[in-house]
Amino acid sequence: MPTPVRTDIVIDRHAKDVLNLDEAARAADVLIKDGATGICLNGTFGELPSLTFEEIVDLTRAVVESVNDRVPVFAGATTLNTRDTIKRVRAFREVGAHGLNMGRPMMSAMSDIAIVQYYRDIAEEFPDMAIFLYDDMQAFKRPITTEVYAELAKIPQIVACKYRTMLVLGQPIANNYANDMRAVDGRIKLLTHEYDWWISNKLFDMDAIWSSSISMAPGPIMAMQDAILAKDYAKAEVIRADMQWASEGLFPKTGIDDWHVSKIPAMKTRIHTSGYIKCGPALPPYHVAPEERFEAGRAAGMRDREMHKKYPHKTMRQAESAVREVSTAA
Repeated sequence: MPTPVRTDIVIDRHAKDVLNLDEAARAADVLIKDGATGICLNGTFGELPSLTFEEIVDLTRAVVESVNDRVPVFAGATTLNTRDTIKRVRAFREVGAHGLNMGRPMMSAMSDIAIVQYYRDIAEEFPDMAIFLYDDMQAFKRPITTEVYAELAKIPQIVACKYRTMLVLGQPIANNYANDMRAVDGRIKLLTHEYDWWISNKLFDMDAIWSSSISMAPGPIMAMQDAILAKDYAKAEVIRADMQWASEGLFPKTGIDDWHVSKIPAMKTRIHTSGYIKCGPALPPYHVAPEERFEAGRAAGMRDREMHKKYPHKTMRQAESAVREVSTAA
């Protein structure tokens, strides 16, 4: 889930009281009503790198209260070191988070044994908190290896993982999904991106994914879920193609490495423009970027609005029905 930022103040290095907590609560509520079965906070578009400790705790509290135990909330526990992560998790537990959305320290790439020890330390310190792994090989400088997955699967609190994307708009990324699935042996759900869902479902009967797209257009995601779970992969491919159309121009033609540059302001602009969640702008230092990145985000957000019409989400249908009832009564 993206972190909503106020649009009525100047966002610069002096900005204070930046969060739109009312919108955060509303966003969590509509995501659940429109089909989300879990909420992960403070990933890339959740502004993990640009929020203060106090802001992250305030955001988590607002979302937890809004969710009210309807689905699990995984709070953003990624920091630059083990001790800061422990401090953050203590605060998350106090406000009622169900689990942790956990990447790993990334200033220097971690070795296999360091990765395992990091997660083991947090799991032992907080045996009552579920852990959602965050395997972003760009952010954390390397993927989690098959050998590490086998060790992490021995930690019972680790229940799922945002698995690195196998294909990003046709660009292959090295992966060992089949080997990793065998290594975890059903103990960790390795969730792919929606574009790869048909593969993980067809080969391993995977019934869930991670998705950023649900925050801008939940209708296509839920339609894809219906198609995938019905094993209608042809229909799922039509939906995926529509989603790819909505993303046209957002990914630089120069490749995946350039996509990661300024992706936070580009995607927050897209999400905000889509109109589903009023997430506002990115925070410093990610509030500035080449203008073409903002333009690409706005264009994609406008296409997301077209996707709303083709794949209306549940709360949209309910709102339209309520308007019709009022009109009829009048």
